[in-house]
Amino acid sequence: MRKKTSNTPPYVPRKGLHAVLDFAQRLKTGDQLLREDLHKRGVSAHWTYPALASLRFLGLLDASDHLTGLHIAYDPENPDKSAQKTIIRKAYHEFFSQVDIPLSNLQSARERFMKIYDLSERVTNSAFPIFAYLTEEAGIQLVDSERKGTESKPELRPDIIDEDKVVSSSTNLEYPVQIRHLGYQVVINLQVTKFTSEKDLMKMIRTANRAVHLMKKAGDKYG
Repeated sequence: MRKKTSNTPPYVPRKGLHAVLDFAQRLKTGDQLLREDLHKRGVSAHWTYPALASLRFLGLLDASDHLTGLHIAYDPENPDKSAQKTIIRKAYHEFFSQVDIPLSNLQSARERFMKIYDLSERVTNSAFPIFAYLTEEAGIQLVDSERKGTESKPELRPDIIDEDKVVSSSTNLEYPVQIRHLGYQVVINLQVTKFTSEKDLMKMIRTANRAVHLMKKAGDKYG
């Protein structure tokens, strides 16, 4: 497994990033942002480190986690799109210095992003959507708008299921089913043999559904 470098792009859930940016608006330039502050704002404890790293990557925090003053560009009441564009282009300079945008489709952008930052598939699944979101919010066009509406969405791996798509099958159970939700991942192995009864199978499905419900509930509360 690749080690994430200090220059790893933000990969926190969008909801968590919003919570951090919104909280930062209460602080002044030079104020220090602490993990405890984020946790009190509802950010899950294990996301506080990546959340602070995200703000450092964007240049909103210095090396000692003091606000640089750039955070005001993300004031929800008065967002500064021009400043956001400058922040994003500087933070992701490795990408923008090597890629001519707009690209033909998001899949091409994702592949280049993953290669440039030397990310694993797992980290890319979280980091690229944040990158695409931040660029769109700042008014940076990653993809040719004339082709964006006609491009096909990248196919998911057969063992990856979006949180909003529940797939049920009684025949195709050869691989583990992974359910991705807000940066969390649940791996459920359904061990089915010729001795497995219908009652056993239904019990396993109920257990899987319960796990999904708990992870979604945790994401809604702490994401």
